[in-house]
Amino acid sequence: MRTFLAVEIEPYIKNKIEESQEIIADSESSNIKFVEVENIHLTLKFFGEIDEDKLEQITDIINKTLKNYKEYTIKVVNIGAFPNIYNPRVIWTGIKDKNNTTIKLIEDLDKKFNKIGFKKEKNYVPHITIGRVKNISDKEKLSQTLKNLKKKYHGKMEVKKIYIKSSTLTPSGPIYQNIKEFDL
Repeated sequence: MRTFLAVEIEPYIKNKIEESQEIIADSESSNIKFVEVENIHLTLKFFGEIDEDKLEQITDIINKTLKNYKEYTIKVVNIGAFPNIYNPRVIWTGIKDKNNTTIKLIEDLDKKFNKIGFKKEKNYVPHITIGRVKNISDKEKLSQTLKNLKKKYHGKMEVKKIYIKSSTLTPSGPIYQNIKEFDL
């Protein structure tokens, strides 16, 4: 099964993100595939295709690691793009938290996942993907819209749980389902 580790985003924040998506869509005639509101999440680690044995190993690592973490608050802020706003391929909103807990959690888990065969992430930037740019008809216009939204505040929430999710790819987009839930 195709899987990843994620934080679910509160519905009111998803609604705010959807407002940002609409502003970007309204100002643009570019071809952007926006992430469906129900699929908006913060990815902590993408595993890809795994079997039951690997799922058990991952679960064990998460359970042991989360003993060192407790609930914390994140702010969902800013709009940006990879590689940059002048040549956007992926449009995202950022995650900020006190003490960089999200980055510490990701790095802590990533080191342990690496020991069971997963590639280590480099320079992880906590973000929520909100759209993928297929092609751009007016680069300047899209860049200006992204600049205008740069400081956009979507809300704050408590991170209390993380989830292993499955991802089933369909012609109309991915379908995500929670497989396992972990408390911080």
